[in-house]
Amino acid sequence: MVEVEVESMDKAGNFIGWLHIEGVNLSVALVENALSKVHFTAERSAYYKTLVSAEEACRQRKEKIWANYEEKPVEEVVHVSEEKERVANYRAVYVTEISDTLHFYTQDVETGGQLESLMETMRAEIAAHPPVEGSYAARRGDYCIAKFADGEWYRARVEKVESPAKVHVFYIDYGNREVVSSTRLAAMPPAFSTRTLPAQATEYAFAFIQIPQDEDARADVVDCIVRDIQNSQCLLNVEYSGVTCPHVTIQFGDTKDDVGLGLVKEGLVMVDVRKEKHLQKMVTEYLNSQESAKSARLNIWRYGDFRADDADEFGYRR
Repeated sequence: MVEVEVESMDKAGNFIGWLHIEGVNLSVALVENALSKVHFTAERSAYYKTLVSAEEACRQRKEKIWANYEEKPVEEVVHVSEEKERVANYRAVYVTEISDTLHFYTQDVETGGQLESLMETMRAEIAAHPPVEGSYAARRGDYCIAKFADGEWYRARVEKVESPAKVHVFYIDYGNREVVSSTRLAAMPPAFSTRTLPAQATEYAFAFIQIPQDEDARADVVDCIVRDIQNSQCLLNVEYSGVTCPHVTIQFGDTKDDVGLGLVKEGLVMVDVRKEKHLQKMVTEYLNSQESAKSARLNIWRYGDFRADDADEFGYRR
């Protein structure tokens, strides 16, 4: 089945929109398969976030049109904001997933009711018309529905197909990943596609902190964050852009304490010193907390200031 989704019309009267084949957005599929690049005109579209994520993944893998792509070192790119003051515009989010790299996914509390309603209706339809087990042939880039460990169906995207027994999926509304058998997958009903409600999980990274590359040190940080904020409502503010996602400060929903600053105070991470003028007040607060943790020899500072000798071993920049 072929569907055309019209978004607007140009000056010549030509329609501008999206082509969907069997429920798959052709533009998204081309980008996900490294056959096309994202055009700036997609910025206002509901598919922009999905397109940019897919393009970045292909760039990292250097597939096809990205085979000769050379990424500039992150250290060489310093985005200096022209803002004179830091803008604090915290909004309520629900933290759904935290990765081993300390990136995390959230849902906006404001749109949470829409997702809840969609999931309830979708599951009722699936219960009334159950998919035939094993009838779905997974293809990378396809949107589908996947049965999670709790026995419920969720919207997902196929990221990789090793075999019918090993299909890598990403749950687009929650941010978690899983390897499942294709028998736990089915075609996504068109009424519940990302055209009806865009993917609700948004990826972020912590601002002002360096994530340790040492496995034990990083595991301590991840355990702390999972315990403190996963599956809870928090307040989030975007501080600056990153290579793959925005960097943010996040506060506990009840106390309004800064979660990232708390990690610095406990000596679990080091400060990432930003140069933007409008962020210097925040950077100073983080650095002062780092000095206190260092003086108290907390966690990564338990043997003193290691930066002069073996910062590289711990995965930190001097």
